[in-house]
Amino acid sequence: MKTAMIAMALLLSLCVRAQTPTAASQPPAAPPDINTVLGDLQRIATATNGDLNKLRIDKWKTETSEKQQMQQVAESLQRNIASAIPGLITEVQSSQGSVSKTFKLYHNINVVYEFLNSLAEAAGAFGKKEEYEPLATDANALDSVRQNLSSYIEQAANTMESRTRPGTTAAQNSQSTQKGPKKIVIDDTAPTTTKKKGTRKKTAPPQ
Repeated sequence: MKTAMIAMALLLSLCVRAQTPTAASQPPAAPPDINTVLGDLQRIATATNGDLNKLRIDKWKTETSEKQQMQQVAESLQRNIASAIPGLITEVQSSQGSVSKTFKLYHNINVVYEFLNSLAEAAGAFGKKEEYEPLATDANALDSVRQNLSSYIEQAANTMESRTRPGTTAAQNSQSTQKGPKKIVIDDTAPTTTKKKGTRKKTAPPQ
């Protein structure tokens, strides 16, 4: 009885495995909508700029040299948010999500995220809770945006490759079809031979 139950359990597990679809059979996920990602980035950039303005780094409990360094980081972030990010967003929108333009934006967001995250950690260590929490939230939101940009770039590049390969093959086949095979003409008529009249060699006159 136990043997039969074990056999039935094994058979049931095999049936379940057979009916479970594999991950490879699932269609690839659609790339993130670039306009939605850009809208999120604009919103986060505005919020981050406002939170940076609220920092009182001169009041932080650390050395003066570190305060000056953190102040420079905050000012650099504000300049980037005010000028670089809007310009890069406009380039991506104008190019309708060009991979190269989106990658430039992604690279810049990576840099901004690293500095913003470091500044948030410094605020948590030396500043007030009211300064740390908003910056930490901004950094997490910006990290989500850069991941979406990365996914968009990867999937858009894969789509471009899949479209290019069949087109290249079709173009090559079209060219070979237009040229066509070389025609070979076979002449089965017997060749005619013509006899040349013999000619006497002229000898040079004696000198």
